[in-house]
Amino acid sequence: MRILKYAFVVCAFLFVQVAIEIPVRPHQPVSQPIEIGITIVALACIAVGFLVPRFVFRAPESTYQGNPALTPLKRWMTKGIMSLAYFEACILFGLLLHYLGARLWLVEFLFGAGIAAELFWSPGTPPSEAQGNLSQD
Repeated sequence: MRILKYAFVVCAFLFVQVAIEIPVRPHQPVSQPIEIGITIVALACIAVGFLVPRFVFRAPESTYQGNPALTPLKRWMTKGIMSLAYFEACILFGLLLHYLGARLWLVEFLFGAGIAAELFWSPGTPPSEAQGNLSQD
């Protein structure tokens, strides 16, 4: 999971590089209400990335014991990938604002917030074999 986390961070920096390399000259800059709306959605993605994975698989362990496809390791991986995808969505919203001609400080803020969220996020400890009787796939 740590490798995946750093791969997402590298991907974020590649999006920043794309924004630098491909300048945008829009005919008309995006309106301020649209700018604010997209920024709110992007910041909500960061909040969702930290909060939702904790609630998605909150059901008791007995619920998942009947379904061997949902081992604790697979649930842990799914939660991690969901979080990283939401953080990356914030960065993509920053890239969208860049191409819409939004103010530069706002674009940089979304890039920075997404990258910081990815760096500060921790996937937690993976489940052990004693907890989940992991199957050998």
